[in-house]
Amino acid sequence: MITTNKKINISQLDKELGGYGLAFNDNNPNKLLIMVAEGSPITDEELQEAIEKHIAQPSVIEIKAFNREQGLAKLKELGFTDEQIAALLN
Repeated sequence: MITTNKKINISQLDKELGGYGLAFNDNNPNKLLIMVAEGSPITDEELQEAIEKHIAQPSVIEIKAFNREQGLAKLKELGFTDEQIAALLN
C-alpha cells in the first residue's frame, strides 16, 4: 500500500501498470491510499515507482467542466446576458 498526495488518475495508472487492478481510498483528498488488487503481480516497489513517474491526465469530467467554463466565459465576452446563457443551456 502506498500513500501519496500527488494527483493520480487511477484508471490511467492502472493501465500504465498493465491493467491488473488497483484499489484506492480517497476519503482524504490530501492522502490517497493506493494498493494493488489481490492476485496482482505488481509489487509495492513497482507501484511506488509508477506513482512517482505518473503524470495524471485530466478525467473526462474535468475536461467537460473546463470546456463548460471556457464556453460560458466566451459567451459573456461576446455580450450574452446571464438570462440568454441560461436559455441556451436549457
